Amino acid sequence: MTTLIAKTVSKVCVPIIILFSISLLLAGHDNPGGGFIGGVMFASAISLFYVVFGVDHIESIYKNHWDKWFAVGLLLATITGIGIMLLGYNFLRSAYVSATFPLIGEISIISTIFFDIGVYLVVIGGILHIFKEMGEDK
Repeated sequence: MTTLIAKTVSKVCVPIIILFSISLLLAGHDNPGGGFIGGVMFASAISLFYVVFGVDHIESIYKNHWDKWFAVGLLLATITGIGIMLLGYNFLRSAYVSATFPLIGEISIISTIFFDIGVYLVVIGGILHIFKEMGEDK
């Protein structure tokens, strides 16, 4: 049984940690960070909920299949790595496209962000699937 203070603090901290993990994910190709550490931060936020509220309570509110996150992330990272080969480049080479949007301006889309998102999902899915399986009573 956890205290009211732990429950309240976790409800405040988890959204901040998730936003920080997304920040690490998006800054990863230019600055320290990336899909792996962003995924670890996201998994630590959800793990905090699992520890404070319990696996059964969290699963009763939101039943999540973390193994599907793992599979989607692995598929996205693989498609990103192999997809660039269809354009005649080496495996996992970075490519970018620039596009101009009204109201937003010019945006460069870099292929490494899709690989990082895939890694992000693999790490989240892997860690939380393991935590959930270890925390369940069977």
